[in-house]
Amino acid sequence: MRHPPPAARPLHDLRTGLASLLTILSVLMPGANGSPASAAAGEPFDPEAPPETRYRLAPFLTFGAEIELDYVFRRNPDLDRRRADDASLLSPELSLAWSFDPAPAFQAFLNVALSRELVLAEGVAGAGASEDVALEVKQAFVWLRPLPGGLSLQVGRMRFEDEREWLYDEELDAVRVGYAQGALAVEISASRDGLVRKDVLSTNERERINNYVAHVSYRLAREIELEGYVIVRDDRVADRRRPVFFGVRSRGEPVEDLDYWLDVGYVGGRDGPSRLRGWGLDLGATYELQVGPRPALTLGFAFGSGDPDPEDGLDGNFRQTGLQENEADFGGATSFKYYGEVLDPELSNLAILTVGIGIRPSEKFSLDLVYHYYLQHRASDTIRSGGLDAQPSGRSRRLGSEVDLVVGLEDIWNRVDAKVVLGYFLPGAAFPGNAGDAWVVGAEVQVRF
Repeated sequence: MRHPPPAARPLHDLRTGLASLLTILSVLMPGANGSPASAAAGEPFDPEAPPETRYRLAPFLTFGAEIELDYVFRRNPDLDRRRADDASLLSPELSLAWSFDPAPAFQAFLNVALSRELVLAEGVAGAGASEDVALEVKQAFVWLRPLPGGLSLQVGRMRFEDEREWLYDEELDAVRVGYAQGALAVEISASRDGLVRKDVLSTNERERINNYVAHVSYRLAREIELEGYVIVRDDRVADRRRPVFFGVRSRGEPVEDLDYWLDVGYVGGRDGPSRLRGWGLDLGATYELQVGPRPALTLGFAFGSGDPDPEDGLDGNFRQTGLQENEADFGGATSFKYYGEVLDPELSNLAILTVGIGIRPSEKFSLDLVYHYYLQHRASDTIRSGGLDAQPSGRSRRLGSEVDLVVGLEDIWNRVDAKVVLGYFLPGAAFPGNAGDAWVVGAEVQVRF
């Protein structure tokens, strides 16, 4: 979990930032007009990271703020050209953070965000502003680190994130205990999403899924890391779903300029009356040449098993944890959906071949062109958690292919990060013969103060 160290600045430097923040409040609140700026810093650009607390308000107390503007346009998400279902959405967000650090071993952290979704166009209905305003407590925790013997303790709402977000990227209410000594690190936690209501303006029913995580990592060499984990998700409401995830993973740089990743996972437990028995893997590598614009080539393959017999009470479909985001970078300035910006599937009953070519002429700019080919393991009429509204026919395994273009800008004027994505999905024989292609155009801009 990454929290940028606070950097002290005089209090009068805060005035310029606060004045800029006020300009977007009229857009964030219902009935207002306008178009805001944006927020957040990451390395590479991480839209979900909290603001850097770079302004000193009082001894040991620092403050930070970000504005984020997220725009997405989806064309033909149901793959049916006869039906107008294009949609565009603009989401401004103001994020504020405070960090109290009276001693090196103690931190109290608070991150709140005010956001609103603006529906600019939706199907044949045209544009209309949504009244959905959210005031979220994203993080609120106390962290004791490190305690004697290499222990640490974190209590409250905190971000759970792994490097490729293959397991999780979520803010959870948790108790987390860590141990680190030399090359070995161990972490165990118990958590729930929204144990205390996350959006203080919402009256929606909260989840009742308890999460139990045990994670061990060992740095085998300076650039090679091995990990193992067990994750139990206990749904207390819906038919006592209780999937159990086991896995091993590795990542690192075995030779100069070559980065690899490997995830191997198995899911057991139960989903209501069905027993779960599925497995999956994701492996790949990026090689970057240190010449000119630093061209890079990425090759990847991901596989999640399917179910050969839906009627036997044994579900062979691999599935991810439900907390994942499947976002990472291929050595560029920004992360993106590495299974495709349009299809954006969960790795279940699916094989994905990925080829990426990227350049990074400077530390602040990168461009990636990524191709995906999708094939179901077992022909099925469903895609688990996909980004499309359409479902396949179940008569063919060939879902189709996708090409994504990703542009990343990082740390412009020491305050601005941005990315632009363009995704194009061409359906395969698994969809009806009249299925049309689908597009996604997205942009995220963040300004930190």
